[in-house]
Amino acid sequence: MRLLVGLLKAEVGTIKLFNEELQLNKKKLWEMRQSIGFLFQNPDDQLFAPTVREDISFGARNLKLEEKEVNQRVKWALEAVKLSEYENFSPFNLSWGQRKRAALAGLLVLKPKLLILDEPFANLDFKSIYNHLEILENLRKEIDLTIMFTTHNLFFVEHWAKKMLFINDGKAIFEGDPHEGLNNPNVKTLLSSYDEILKLIQE
Repeated sequence: MRLLVGLLKAEVGTIKLFNEELQLNKKKLWEMRQSIGFLFQNPDDQLFAPTVREDISFGARNLKLEEKEVNQRVKWALEAVKLSEYENFSPFNLSWGQRKRAALAGLLVLKPKLLILDEPFANLDFKSIYNHLEILENLRKEIDLTIMFTTHNLFFVEHWAKKMLFINDGKAIFEGDPHEGLNNPNVKTLLSSYDEILKLIQE
């Protein structure tokens, strides 16, 4: 994921985004990052401003938008992640799940085409997971947005993903339909422990 957004440089091979080869010069990275939102696993790596509203508006202001447009985008992003009532709170006084949503809102104001989420459901309770899934589903329906996420939890692969890429030791083992992937012999061999857990549950 860090390779995709230019935070790391590939030692071999090339990376293509939106049918264009990724170039690591300052101008090209700036243009590319306006189309991609990257949500870190730890929201504290992204949040920094005194209030939620200031944090969310930072990216929009960097685009040199008029203040009216900035305010409209911030209002929409706050509503999209269900944090309107917390706009004047310090992001660091929010719960973990709320901080994740605040960090997400900071990406949404950029109106990205691709949203990259690093373990988006990690360290969340069931209610927070439900809230996040509901928010992401609404976004997929409301705007032209592709969501890419990493996870070690196969529940989300099986029940939410439309396409999966299974990686082991840095190598792609399977790419395609999640249900086909989870029944792929090579994948099943690597997921033997998961299968054993399922058997225990079913027993």
